[in-house]
Amino acid sequence: MIRFAYQLHDFRHWLTDLSTLLNLPIKGGTMEFPSAMGEGIIRAASLPSGFSYVVMNFSLKDDLVFFNRESSPRGLCLFFNPAPFLSSTTREQETTFGRETLVRRIGIFFPAEFLRQHLRKDILADLFQYTENNPTPTTKESAPYEYRSLIEDIFAVDGSSVLSHLILHNRILLLAEKFLNAFLTKAPFSLPIGKGWAKGKEKDLDALKTIVQLLSDSQLNKFPSIETLSKTAMMSSTKLKTRFKQIYGMKLYEFYNRNRLEQAKEMLKTGDYSVKQVGINIGFSNLSNFAKAFKKEFGMLPKEVLKNK
Repeated sequence: MIRFAYQLHDFRHWLTDLSTLLNLPIKGGTMEFPSAMGEGIIRAASLPSGFSYVVMNFSLKDDLVFFNRESSPRGLCLFFNPAPFLSSTTREQETTFGRETLVRRIGIFFPAEFLRQHLRKDILADLFQYTENNPTPTTKESAPYEYRSLIEDIFAVDGSSVLSHLILHNRILLLAEKFLNAFLTKAPFSLPIGKGWAKGKEKDLDALKTIVQLLSDSQLNKFPSIETLSKTAMMSSTKLKTRFKQIYGMKLYEFYNRNRLEQAKEMLKTGDYSVKQVGINIGFSNLSNFAKAFKKEFGMLPKEVLKNK
């Protein structure tokens, strides 16, 4: 068994300590596991803004235990495992991965100084309270839709590309922004002027989940009217559009379109369908419009996915 005990202050230093324990080199911020030990890599870097991140994508031939010791000053660590969860460095935590387990995690560490500089005291207090009241999710939980494309981009980064660091930094920042934005729209904070922060009522959140399920239905080949969606959610069209954008970070049609394009990509990866069949299946009557929308979303044409199959 490999047991790695540490105090988290920066993921770049965290990786250095792990490499020392395992007697493995780090090249360009990346540690690669040799075949005798397992396979895969761990990447870590610090960002100019003051926080750091780690990307883990590996499996080992031995059991692995991460033991996060209590440390101060108090920082926050946001993990995508693949579902997001937030933890505090003042709370000891042990995570065990059995041998041959595929470890796919993204971690973002916000040190105390960064938190003091960028967040109000009341918001920071609520974030720490959140870490006390929300247990760590299991690795079986899937990542919410709004994070999936960013997570996929991060794990797909080619480390040999000259743009790899730029892409990673960009996607990491977007992940942090989406999580904090979702947190702020759901949590009851006090604003400086004394008015209460908009709170996501449970019935509103349940209604939005119903809308998400509807727009994610693989059998849905046409975007429903706003009127239909409003009636389904039992709220006004203005409130529906506003609340959906607050919680999911995108407009209703944008969510629908991204979801069906993700479905199209998965269908193309199987190699069982032609580009035309896929386009029709997800509701595009015009093949040219499908190709344009697909390239805008993924940076490649649908036929390129088939070629790479």
